[in-house]
Amino acid sequence: MYQWITRSGPVGSVVVGTILVMIPALMTLLLALTGETWFPGGDMAQAELHMRGFFSHPPLVGAAGRIVSDSGIQGSHPGPSLWVAMLPVYLLGGRTSAGLMAAVVSVHLVSVAAILWLAYRRGGRALMWAMGVAIVAIFRSAGPDFVIEPWNPWLAVLPFAVFVFLIGEVIRPSSPSWSRSQPLIFAGAVLVGSHCIQCHAGYVVIVVAGLVLALVGMRLSAGPGLRLLVRTGTVGALAGLVIWLPPLLDQLRRSPGNFDILWQHFASPAEPAMSWAQAIREITTQVNVIGPWLTGPGADIPAMGWARYLGCAVLFGVWVGCWRVSRVRHWTDTQTVLSVTGALTLVGALAISRIFGPFFEYTIRWMWILMAITVATCAVVMVRLGKASDLQRHWRLGGVGVLAVLGALLVGTTYQLMDRFTLPGPTDSRITQGLRQQLDQVLDPDVRYLVRFYDPYTLNATGFGTTLALERSGFDVGVDPNFAAAALPHRIRQEESADLILWVVVGPANGRARVDNELRQIAYFDPRSADEQVRGDELLREIAAGLRRVGRDDLLGSLDAPGASLLFAEPPLPADIAALVRELVLLGQPVGVYSIPPGLAPVSLQ
Repeated sequence: MYQWITRSGPVGSVVVGTILVMIPALMTLLLALTGETWFPGGDMAQAELHMRGFFSHPPLVGAAGRIVSDSGIQGSHPGPSLWVAMLPVYLLGGRTSAGLMAAVVSVHLVSVAAILWLAYRRGGRALMWAMGVAIVAIFRSAGPDFVIEPWNPWLAVLPFAVFVFLIGEVIRPSSPSWSRSQPLIFAGAVLVGSHCIQCHAGYVVIVVAGLVLALVGMRLSAGPGLRLLVRTGTVGALAGLVIWLPPLLDQLRRSPGNFDILWQHFASPAEPAMSWAQAIREITTQVNVIGPWLTGPGADIPAMGWARYLGCAVLFGVWVGCWRVSRVRHWTDTQTVLSVTGALTLVGALAISRIFGPFFEYTIRWMWILMAITVATCAVVMVRLGKASDLQRHWRLGGVGVLAVLGALLVGTTYQLMDRFTLPGPTDSRITQGLRQQLDQVLDPDVRYLVRFYDPYTLNATGFGTTLALERSGFDVGVDPNFAAAALPHRIRQEESADLILWVVVGPANGRARVDNELRQIAYFDPRSADEQVRGDELLREIAAGLRRVGRDDLLGSLDAPGASLLFAEPPLPADIAALVRELVLLGQPVGVYSIPPGLAPVSLQ
């Protein structure tokens, strides 16, 4: 087995490597598909709403985000690349939620194959297997949600690694044949980098910097003539035009276009940038040999001040040493990779320092990739040094040891992912399933419905899940105009064009809605047991008492009124109160669905 793996050609090595690296993800998907039926809610439901009408109403932009124009209109991430990437497997899966999870895994699989192929070309089997180990480590750290959730930040992470390797190929191709293909390779980098940006706007700075680095590095390293440089830039621009055509059409077809909203949100932020002290903490936590890419977000080790700075210093020292060794020994393959990751890490650190508003670690997962590639490449450099010394005679034993480590990591990662696995938003899934079973019995497929949400806790997760479930059941449903980004413009419905309004009410407000003479309850589901209902009431009282204790009485209304979850309060809640809010959200809330004719306003929900 060892001989076959180490002596097979590039295609065989990449195929075997891809299969091995994907074992944890494929086993997690198998567990998801053989378990209970998944009814997506929240962002996951919005993702499938974008996918369902792909041919009749092609999405021109990405997922809705925390992006708001100056006039309060919600915007989306820049483009539809993620929907296109998932589409083939989603269609093969029968346009089901299970097919959507399989589509996510398919994007990971293609990305892993591309990463290993490029790593093999750049550094042979050593770098390929080192990257395989690094990807498995990322799977373990990111957890089962990363593997199967159709969430836009996740679908950019592994493609970004492809982008980094492509930048290296543009600067200094790994073979003479690829030297003649630099324009096409650069076009590939433009397409993959654009995909990352279209998935999540947080990639704009680092991808644009990478593309500029590619052209500058190409000119400095190989010294091509101006004609080749112009041709490379032109081919890249044409590739960019193709992938950015849908967002450009969106910009021309509506006002304000999504580009307008994005510009207003990022060019003139309403919230301050993070302090330099916080920026340094976040940068040194990420740029770390024991950072979140290896330990997982929120792990104890990088949270300790001394470990954070020590780990950052160690990584920097190792990077400098390996880069210098590569330069002295003319190992241009590893020197190029380390130069690219070093430059992009510096750009990434500057980008982190300018983040404004609440900080969420998932928005900078590109740093995980940069650290993983850096560590993998440094490992290859150190192994080469070992091979050049008296350790040569022990290389065979070392190779077996590396494969043994990979095998152990695969087994451990697969076990951990499957052990920690739950369907995304399991409580929302159960609620949506319970409501759908009731609504299918009472709603009329010939009636046009307008679905409205009253949700103080989960950012309308249940409301979007219910909308998706009703559409899947064949009902004609729409939402209010303020949800155009989340549900797409073709699902917008004005009240005067609806035959009946459905209110999805979450939490204690059901008590008022149930006795409102204007409303008629047609479905109700409480996911909690009797003991959990008692605990839910206790949590409401404890949270209210905690808010009064810390002088946040202005937030008391958020416990029973629609709007953003208390978890997103600014300034952030104290840790003990935030923990109570998280427990309340995870516990779930009773949800009722009520009907009311258009033109009537339910007093209980005002």
